[in-house]
Amino acid sequence: MNEIVATITDNLELKYHIPRMLTAKLGSIGKGVKVRVDIKRWYKKRSKEQNGYLWSTVYPTITQYILEKTGQKFTSENLHDRYKRKYLGYEQCELMPDLIKVKSSTELDTKEFWDELIEHICREWAEMGLFIPMPKKVDDVV
Repeated sequence: MNEIVATITDNLELKYHIPRMLTAKLGSIGKGVKVRVDIKRWYKKRSKEQNGYLWSTVYPTITQYILEKTGQKFTSENLHDRYKRKYLGYEQCELMPDLIKVKSSTELDTKEFWDELIEHICREWAEMGLFIPMPKKVDDVV
């Protein structure tokens, strides 16, 4: 993803620096060509703490619960594949509908990772009676 991070000044102007690789991308599009710029609040990329919580607490809690309730063994990777498809979405090939490209969780920022993935997973399992413990310091993962 090509992005420019900017700061809004007191005069409501954008203060930004265009990275070299993006300058090359702009050059490949061409002068005088209209481009779309989406503006949204900036958050850091998904954190190591968030990812650690998902893989060391959320998924193991769920896989253990499934094993105890059904005797079936599923892996954290099985869960991750399901939740990426379910909550992050995917792109389907027009020529081969069974060929899909699932959005990666590495593309998410800290807010998206928490709001669009972790909270949905924990809420889904809470509705089925499984409480997934929250991290000791929520500020570290949100």
